[in-house]
Amino acid sequence: MKTIIRILTLFCLGTAALQAQKPQAIGGPYGVFIQIDKLLHGPQYVIERLETGKNKPEWQPVCTTGKGPANAAELTARLTVLAAKNPLYQLPNDSLTTLLFDRYRNVAHADSLGGYGSNPQYLEALGLGFLDTGVQQGLRYDYRLRALGAREGVYHNPGTVSVPGAKLATTARSVSRHTDGRTVSIQYLIKKPNPYIAGARVLRAAFGQTGFEECGAEWGFRKGERDSLFLVVTDPNVRRKMLYSYVVYLQDFVGNESAASDTLTLANLRAQDEIPVIHRISTRSVESDNAITVSWELSSVKDLRAVEIWRSEDFDTGFKRVGVAAATDTAYTDHAVEPVQGYYYQVRLNGTYESSPASVKVSGMLKANRPALLAPAHFQLTETQDSLTFRWEAADFDTHGYYIYFAAGQTDTLQQFSDMIPAHAALKYQIPVQKLAIGVAYRWAVVAVNTSYNQGPMSNELYSEPRFPTRLATPLNPELIDQPGNAWLVWENMKAIDPYTLGYIIERKAENEKAFKEIYRQHAEDQARNHYADSTVKQGVHYSYRIRAYGMGGRLSAFSTEIGYYQPHDAVLPVHGLNVATTNRGVLVSWDAPLAKPDKYLVYRYTEKTEKPRLVSAPLGTQTGYIDRDAVAGVGYYYHVVAVGTDNRESAPTDPVKVDWK
Repeated sequence: MKTIIRILTLFCLGTAALQAQKPQAIGGPYGVFIQIDKLLHGPQYVIERLETGKNKPEWQPVCTTGKGPANAAELTARLTVLAAKNPLYQLPNDSLTTLLFDRYRNVAHADSLGGYGSNPQYLEALGLGFLDTGVQQGLRYDYRLRALGAREGVYHNPGTVSVPGAKLATTARSVSRHTDGRTVSIQYLIKKPNPYIAGARVLRAAFGQTGFEECGAEWGFRKGERDSLFLVVTDPNVRRKMLYSYVVYLQDFVGNESAASDTLTLANLRAQDEIPVIHRISTRSVESDNAITVSWELSSVKDLRAVEIWRSEDFDTGFKRVGVAAATDTAYTDHAVEPVQGYYYQVRLNGTYESSPASVKVSGMLKANRPALLAPAHFQLTETQDSLTFRWEAADFDTHGYYIYFAAGQTDTLQQFSDMIPAHAALKYQIPVQKLAIGVAYRWAVVAVNTSYNQGPMSNELYSEPRFPTRLATPLNPELIDQPGNAWLVWENMKAIDPYTLGYIIERKAENEKAFKEIYRQHAEDQARNHYADSTVKQGVHYSYRIRAYGMGGRLSAFSTEIGYYQPHDAVLPVHGLNVATTNRGVLVSWDAPLAKPDKYLVYRYTEKTEKPRLVSAPLGTQTGYIDRDAVAGVGYYYHVVAVGTDNRESAPTDPVKVDWK
C-alpha cells in the first residue's frame, strides 16, 4: 500500500495575514475543484455551474457548502465520506484529525493549518471548497458563487475551467538512489512545486525484459532545506541482482499528471555483491566468416573470472553453453551456426565467489551468404481426373527445400504456388484439381531454395490441360412465341451464366409420338443464340419442346422444363349469298363461294314439320349450285348450306332460306 509521508507544520508556522482570497477552480480527470476562500469560520456559499458552448446556457446550482465542523468527530466523519469521491483522497487518522481540529478552532486562516490548508479533501470538509464530479470530460465550464443569504446578483467568478485540465508544470528529477538487494530507494527533487500535488505514479521495467508498468512502490513527500520538496520512492518488490528502470509521474488532487521524470536504470545489488552488471548484449551477423558475433558491455570486470555464452533455438528452453570468453573480452564469435536459422543467446558471468543469473535473451541470425546455382532436374507432371502430381530430382546437396511456381497463361509471370517442400521429403507434390480455376491451362515449374534461402534457377516449364465442369448450366425460362407458320422458341442466354456453353440442342415431340426427337443442334455460326424458329409445325397438332446445352468434350446440361405449342387450324369460311328459287326442274339452290375454296358443300333441307334438317346433297367445292329434283310442289321448304374443308371441318351454316313451290 502506498504510504504518504507529510510533514505537518501546524505548530511551527507564524501568524498569517488575515485576508480573503479570490475563488479558484482547477479541472482534471477526477472533476473540478473550486476553492472558495481561505478565511476559516466564514459564511456558507452557493455554487452554480454553467456549461459553455450551449445554444441556451443556464446556470445550474451544484452545491451549497456546509458550516464548519463542530467537533473533531464531525470532521472525521466528513473526511471519511469525502474519501469515496476521489481515488487520491485518503481515510483520516483519528488522532491526527483531533490535533487538526484543535488548531482549526484557534486560527482564522487556512494557511495556519500547514499542508492541510491546501488539501482539497480537508478544504471541502471545512466548508472552503467543493469537488464537482458531475462534469463531463472534454467540455468547458464557468462557475459562480455567492454567500448564502447575500442578495441576488452579487457573485464571485473563479473563471472558465477546461476538463480535463492542463498537464502539470511540476517535474521530478532523480537525485539519489540506494539498493541493498532487497529494496530500491530513490529520491526525486520536485521542481516548481504545486500546492495541489497529491501523489505519484511509479512505473518500473525489468531492463531488457518487460515494459514499464505500475509496480506498487511506496512513496511519500519530504521537506528539505530552503523550502525544497522531495519525493521518496521505496520499492520492496524487487529481486536481487536484477537490472531495473524507473520513471515517475506526479499527480494533483484532480488527476492531472506531470511529464515523466528522467528514466533511472540501476542494479539491485548488495554492497558485497562483486559480480558486475550487464549493461548491454547484442548480436551481429558476420557473413564473411559464416558466424554470429555476440557482444556485451559490463559495468566492470573486477573479480570476474570468465563470461559464459549460452545458445538455444527455442526462446524458452534448451539453452546450452557454446563458449567461454575471458573476463576482459567483450565479444564472442559463434561459428557453429546455419544461415537464416534463428538462435537465442544469453551470457552468464562467473565471479570469484558465485555466478550471475542468466542475462536477458537476444536473438541472432546468420544472413544468407551462399548462392543457389542448380535447377531441379527431370520435372514431370502426371494428370488424373482428381489431381495433378509433380515429380523431380534433387538440385544440390545444399538444398533446403523447393517451391512450385505457376502462371495462368503464356505471358503471365510465374508466381509461387506451394509452401516450402522440405528437401528431405519425397520429391513430389500433388495438387487437387478443385484448387484450380475451370477452363485455364496452367504453366508450372519448380525452383530450389538452399540453406541460405537463396533461390536457384527455374526448372523446365510444363503445361497442364484445362479443366471444365462435368455438367453445364441448365437452360432457364423457355417460352414459345406464336408466329404465322412458325413456333418461335426463346430461353435465357446461358452463355452469360455459364461461359463454357458452346451451343444448344432442341428436341420436339408431337402428340402422336412416344419420345422426343432432336430437331436441331446449333453450330459454331449460330454463336449459341438463345432462340430457334421451328417452321415444320402443322396446324392442329400439339407439340412439346425441351432444350439442353452442350459444351467442350461432349459435356451436356440437364433438359430444360418442357413447354407446349399448339396452332389451331384456320376457320372454314361459310358461304354467302344463298339464294333459293323454283324452276320447272326443281328447286334451284345457289350461293357465292367463300374466299378459301372448300373441299365440298353440304346442302340441308327441312320443312316446318321436319324434326331436323336433312342432308340432300354434297356437291364438290368447285360447284356453286344444286337443283333439288326431289322437292314436291305445294310444300314450303327451308334450305341452308355448310362449307366443308379438306380436313372435314365444317363452317358455320348459312341462315335458312324458305321457298314455296306451288
